[in-house]
Amino acid sequence: MAAERTPPRVGLIGISGYGRIYLQMAREYHRRGELRLAAAVVINPQEEAAAVAELQAAGCEIFADYETMLARHRGQLDLCLIPTGIHWHTRMTRAALAAGANVLVEKPLAGSTAEVESIRAAAAQAGKFVAVGFQDFHEAATIWLKQELVRGVIGEVKSVRFLGLWPRARSYFKRNNWAGKLAVDGVPVLDSPLNNAFAHFVNLSLFFASPRAAESVAAKVESAELYRAHDIESFDTAVVRLKTPDGVEVWLGATHACKETREPEIVISGTRGSIVWRHERDVNLVDEHGEAQRREVSDSFVARHAMLTAVLQRLTDPTALICGPE
Repeated sequence: MAAERTPPRVGLIGISGYGRIYLQMAREYHRRGELRLAAAVVINPQEEAAAVAELQAAGCEIFADYETMLARHRGQLDLCLIPTGIHWHTRMTRAALAAGANVLVEKPLAGSTAEVESIRAAAAQAGKFVAVGFQDFHEAATIWLKQELVRGVIGEVKSVRFLGLWPRARSYFKRNNWAGKLAVDGVPVLDSPLNNAFAHFVNLSLFFASPRAAESVAAKVESAELYRAHDIESFDTAVVRLKTPDGVEVWLGATHACKETREPEIVISGTRGSIVWRHERDVNLVDEHGEAQRREVSDSFVARHAMLTAVLQRLTDPTALICGPE
């Protein structure tokens, strides 16, 4: 009889704020024996006393900072989860790679392309992978839609248009020390609707615009209108026009300075049909003959679990699809 596989050892940096979502996922997978949550960084243990007690009871070692955790578990962690502020992503990701861990880091990967390139180089040097937390990339209807696009169900893709309106109060930009900032302590942040809250849909737009099965596409900015209504350094409203090397026109529209909500929608137009993808609702595909297909789009909870499952699979299967820095 084959020996039972030891669950991968996982470290988690941060359990507050958005880190709570990663913590809950890690707890669930830990309870099912799909991973072992071996170590966690908690910078506010008094505020998170109940969670700390639960983690310690489950055999998870608690640390006050990520450097100490990675030094203590150097070469022992299979995966490090990094759901922290944007300006921490690069330094934490590179440190985790150097300590021998693969990485799942929350989106956006970094605040500059130079930092992204440094992460790619560090991953190559360490022989490890970096996955970025774009959960919609892993959602079942998204995968189906991409397959349909690649096989030419609506012909050649000519345009991809994204629009999303999510109102944000002043408190949204006061919730931490980097919201709405261009940089923190000299580290690029470039927080904005397109680089943060709506980054999922920018990523999907470029993924759908690519003719290749497992890749997004690089696109050149043709024009960008950036505005702010809130008292912030960055912009809270944007209309950006891009073009891909294959001539696909990509239009991105997003704002946090609005009264009404309009959930993200991506419209894909081709030479033989069109597709409408709607966040947490559905995908509607109509071909040149008027034939329609519809698929439900899972909510973010389901999509995040699909993402973590794919990342854990990648630990043993190099063909498992993840959303990497590329």
